[in-house]
Amino acid sequence: MSYLKLAIAGTIALIIVGLFGAAAVYRGNAIAAQAAERQAKADLAVAVGVNAANDETIGRMKALADAKDKLLAEIAGQIATINENVADNTAAVQGLKDANEDVRAYLAGAVPPNLGLQLNK
Repeated sequence: MSYLKLAIAGTIALIIVGLFGAAAVYRGNAIAAQAAERQAKADLAVAVGVNAANDETIGRMKALADAKDKLLAEIAGQIATINENVADNTAAVQGLKDANEDVRAYLAGAVPPNLGLQLNK
């Protein structure tokens, strides 16, 4: 009978040691999972910060693009006005040259060569 009691006690001791071993493994896994969770939260915080900075940069770039488009539209309008004024002035000078003998004589003689080239285009 003493061997039986010893075998039962040994079996119970092995079960207890096995349970402590399993508990230690589960505790180690829990600690590792907590560390992984903390790292994931830290990585998430960094990613959120980077995304916020990227959103801010995208907003500034859109604002700059809108400002550039507005300036280009204004410049195009100014160029169109300048071209219109030049065409009107050229037509007016040509009209005076064709209609008035004094203007034609003035432009034919005393005009510097570069100005004459521009007026006779």
